[in-house]
Formats: sequence, structure tokens, C-alpha cells
Amino acid sequence: MKKYLYLIPVAALAMTACTNESDEFVGSSESREISFMPVNQMATRTAVDGTVFPTTMDMTVAAFDATNHREFFGKTTFTHADSKTYDGELVAKDYWTGGKYWPLSPTYINFLAYADFQGSTATLNWGSDDPATNPTLALVMTDNSSEQKDLMYAWGYGEVTQSSNTLTFPKYVAMQFKHAQAWITFNARAKDAAETNMITLNSITLVGAKYSGTYTITYTNGRNTSSQSIAGAWSSLGDAQNVVVPNWTPATIAYVASGDGQAIGDGLMIVPDGTASGDFTKFIIEYVLDSKTYTYEYTPASTDVSQGNHYIYNIVFDLHEIEITPTVLDWADQTPVSVPIF
Repeated sequence: MKKYLYLIPVAALAMTACTNESDEFVGSSESREISFMPVNQMATRTAVDGTVFPTTMDMTVAAFDATNHREFFGKTTFTHADSKTYDGELVAKDYWTGGKYWPLSPTYINFLAYADFQGSTATLNWGSDDPATNPTLALVMTDNSSEQKDLMYAWGYGEVTQSSNTLTFPKYVAMQFKHAQAWITFNARAKDAAETNMITLNSITLVGAKYSGTYTITYTNGRNTSSQSIAGAWSSLGDAQNVVVPNWTPATIAYVASGDGQAIGDGLMIVPDGTASGDFTKFIIEYVLDSKTYTYEYTPASTDVSQGNHYIYNIVFDLHEIEITPTVLDWADQTPVSVPIF
């Protein structure tokens, strides 16, 4: 009996909404440390998924004193620490500290931050002394094909006010982290119970994607709370490469009645190049059936990706066909990693 393999693609798209919260702590004139705290934590793989900031990840933050028209502090590394207490009150179980403090005078502070940066340089330009100018941060990302770092960036602001002899410090400023790249992952399952463990998936190779370039972030209207925004754009991209999905050992595909099946490796972080020709060319599936090795080259209907989106390809094997369902799921452009500042 001959066995034949086919592929059937199907596509879907979904996104979610983001939130932004703030609060104030009214205290004495004693200065308060500026620290970062994530909303929650959970185990992550290559990418930071949802409203999560791993305790193992550092962040780099810079700040501008908009009231006094000067840099407040330059690029500073903030690292995770346990338990933040002010005036005997437990404020946070986890926080990120960099040894910086709010000024002891009324002022307005703007923040730019980035994390998980696989790069060579990060050039910060606050513009002129005019706080209405648009500061920029240029991140030159080196070849990320093997590291698969999830480059993220964020902005925020906080105001120190004074009434009589009492200073009011921000309790936190919500830092909305966004993802600069697109995330592509794969799942696989056997369609029928009788076919489980009959097909071994050796590898999946993404063809023609880019993994390096310069990402320039622009912070607009830093002093104006009603129209503040941040935007990023890629330029000077590196050459396209063919990269095998990492952290996958050849294994038989198990039967799963429905759903996504088993995750294939950790996925790939790729750079959207913004061209009409697409952001990658295709992907190649290498598998073993009846002790023979086969390859199948699959080209999706669309090879365009957008930063901040998570693209999932669900592969379903059986003796007659392999069904591939590409899906775009929520990611941090709309569901940001929310990190407050004290």
C-alpha cells in the first residue's frame, strides 16, 4: 500500500488590547529610589509572552529631566531584587533596581528603556535642551540568528510635586514594553491515533529571514502627557539567512485529537523588513516516513510579518495529508509587558 503526503494551509489573525495604570505615594521630603516592578511573572521560553517580565532579565533605562532641560541619568542597568518596602509597608515582592532616586524638587522625568538586546551599540540622543523635541534611541542589533533575543523597548514619565514642605513621588509609572521583532513558532501532531509515532520530524528551517539591523526608537512630545507616544523603525538590515528552528531534537510525532499539538523547538525572532516581497521566503519540513527521509517546502499565502505579532504554524500529519494552519496570535504590542517605576 502506498502512502501519500499533502499539505493544506489555512490562516487566521487575532490581537488583544493593552492597559496603562498609575498611582501616587505622598510621603515626606526623603528621596525615593526609582525602581521597576513587573505586574506578574511566569516561566518563559525564547520570547517574553504576555504581561510578563522574567526575573532573570535585566533592563537598561535612561531618564531626562524635562523641567530643567537636561539628562537626569544616562543608560543604567536595572537588575532584579526581592521585596521592596517603604515606611514599613511591603510594596512589591519583586522589583528592578539601578541605584537611582527621584530628585528632591518638583520636576517631570521622562524614561526610555530597552531589554534583551543582542547588539553592539545603543546610541541615545535626547535632542536639544527643549523638552518638546523628540529624543531617539538607536539600537544596532548584531546577528541574532543564534541568540534569538527578544528585543523590547518602553517609555514612561513621572512627576515629583511639592505642597508646602511635602514632596509627592510617583508610586509607579507604567512602562509599556513593546517587541521590536516578529516571533514565529511551530507545533505538530498526528491526525489519527493509528498513525502516532509513524512520522519522525527531523527539523524545520525558515528560509530567507533577517536577524540584524538598526532599530531606531523615537519618543514624541515627552512633556505633553496628552500626546506622548513612542514608535520604532528598522533600517540597515543584514542579509537574509536560512535558520533551523532551535532546541528541537528529531522525534516522532504523537497523536493529539485536537488543538496545537507539541511545540517544535523555541521558535524564531525575525526582523520585519517592510518590503513588498515578504519578510521570509518559505519554510522547509524534513521528516522520516517508513525509514525514508523527505523534505517539503511550504510557502504561506503571505510571508509578511509585523513587529509585535506572534505567528504560529500548526502542522498536522497523517498518512494522506499534512495540514498546516498558520495563525497570528496576541503578543506584546497589544498585550505589553507592564513594568512600573517607583
